[in-house]
Amino acid sequence: MGASYESGALVACKNVMVAFDAAGECLDATLRCITHAHVDHAARVNEPNTLMSLETYELLRAVGRLKQNAGILEFKKAMNIKSVRVTAINAGHILGSCQYAIECDGSALLFSGDVNVQDTLVTKAAESMNVDFMVLEATYGDPSFVFPDRETTYSKIVKWICECLKNGRIPAFKAYLIGKSQEIIKLVNEYLGIPVVVNDAVAKVCEVYKKFGLDLSYFCKSTAAGKEVLKTGECVYVSNHRADFPIGKRVMWAIATGWALRYRFGFYDAAFPLSSHADFRGLISHVEACMPRKVYTMHGYSKRLAKELERRGFLAMPLESVGRFVPFIYEEKRA
Repeated sequence: MGASYESGALVACKNVMVAFDAAGECLDATLRCITHAHVDHAARVNEPNTLMSLETYELLRAVGRLKQNAGILEFKKAMNIKSVRVTAINAGHILGSCQYAIECDGSALLFSGDVNVQDTLVTKAAESMNVDFMVLEATYGDPSFVFPDRETTYSKIVKWICECLKNGRIPAFKAYLIGKSQEIIKLVNEYLGIPVVVNDAVAKVCEVYKKFGLDLSYFCKSTAAGKEVLKTGECVYVSNHRADFPIGKRVMWAIATGWALRYRFGFYDAAFPLSSHADFRGLISHVEACMPRKVYTMHGYSKRLAKELERRGFLAMPLESVGRFVPFIYEEKRA
């Protein structure tokens, strides 16, 4: 079994080549596994032999990225591809996000990609499983990225919304189309019970979330009802674009992202460190729960995370630093 890094990952298992997410042009890939519906991970969804969760399939259809049929793998269900067994488990990142376990010759590799190890209002925490090898994205893999308790962040968002409304302004959020928008809508639904208005793109994604059981209440800005709610000013607006606010009411803009922990967002009135990724501690805890013999980190702070994992006794290295093919072969297990 071997792996390489190309803006995603390639894993070779005997006569099977598995490409994950945005791995480069691998024309001979036996299988292309898509972890979730975010565009940077779903850049090659229209290539042959593509596999994803049903939720990811529906989300990609809704946003117009999926133009052909794809293979569907249910969570915790396994499928056999020649000499390889593939299983999908929850990654906790967004609706339908999954980790893939690849089993071959008695060894197991877990491609974790983007994970979130905490429950949110719209997702359940990532699951773990004991494996020999692990590929883990290190988006926030630096010790400086330790997010506040999620309930604390939720409370600060609610407080800011109330202050905006008290001052006669509409609180508006620019958020990721898939995942963050739905979490903010659910937050307002649960904590405040005031109307939420969304743009058309967010509404399409929300319909998929509702299809899979998440209760969301909102108005679409293009409808008569949505326009009337906006005129009152007593609402929250959620969009994936800041420039599309539909009326001339005074508005305050906020952004919700884990990067708010470190960077200033000067063009926004508020920034909240709300992320659908695991922070540094969460990444460490996920590795400790899976107890792999070796970890390959990728993207973000891959070098820093690998160094910390080494300090904690794991054999770890950045995937992008080890060449095109890396043999997952070891003479002895880590003590």
